[in-house]
Amino acid sequence: MNGRGTLTSVGIAIVVLALLAGLAAAQGPEPPEGEVSTEGADGVAAAVAGERFYARALRLLRDVDEARLEMRTLRGEQTGSVTVGLMPTFSRSVLSPAVSEFTRTHPYVRLRIVEAYSGVLSESVARSELDFAIVPPSPADPRLQSRHVSRDHELFVTSARSSREHLAPVALCDAGPLRIILPSAGNARRARLDEYLRNVQARVEAVLEMDAMMGTLELIATSDWVSVLPATLCHPDIDGGLRRIHPLADPPLTVDYVQIAAAASTLSPAAQAFATVLGEHIRRIGREWERRIGVA
Repeated sequence: MNGRGTLTSVGIAIVVLALLAGLAAAQGPEPPEGEVSTEGADGVAAAVAGERFYARALRLLRDVDEARLEMRTLRGEQTGSVTVGLMPTFSRSVLSPAVSEFTRTHPYVRLRIVEAYSGVLSESVARSELDFAIVPPSPADPRLQSRHVSRDHELFVTSARSSREHLAPVALCDAGPLRIILPSAGNARRARLDEYLRNVQARVEAVLEMDAMMGTLELIATSDWVSVLPATLCHPDIDGGLRRIHPLADPPLTVDYVQIAAAASTLSPAAQAFATVLGEHIRRIGREWERRIGVA
């Protein structure tokens, strides 16, 4: 115990060792070195005693671990587990700094990240398989509650071999004929992109359907295929290099992100803390893009 009557880590270790020693003593003395116990048939009794001792020791260690978690909670340290759903849009640029910050400030929280597209994530949240997810808005679902996180900009992405100046605005009606990579029909982004291409009368020469965001980026960098992708995903390309990025003009195209959770649940303090960290990093990247592409 320390001066305030709190059981310290050293105190816990002493208690554990004492209890384990007591359990060992309760099993009876070990035979002298070089002798083999003959208790029971073929040492069965000794084996049973050892198994019981092991089971008791495991229970004791679990109890000690729970006691440590309780003490951390009493000291204001958040504990528990958080399971979060994120789209591939966030994995490339948001996930790493957000997780690094959160695990540094919340070392006792177990974090699990599930990557999937918005439809899968929404269903998983509704079934309470995830604490929360960040997705584009979808039709109202009474099983879900949502709040706005950020607004993102869709960008025209080409290889670095393009003759266009990096970050120069592009009107897709003047950019064709396009060999464009689009998500498949089941992807929530596809209907919006198809509608946009029709409305601006873009000249499309060929369409390649691909849901893999990283595969899309790699193909763009090494070919004449192009795509329209969220600025958050493209943040590592903000200075050019392998790919050139262009804001869409006449008109621009944006996408909102919302945080969803099960309607009947309340986020734990740890889950709320991670949601706050994620939202801050998403908005930080959005502000940086808006400065670079001149959005007021």
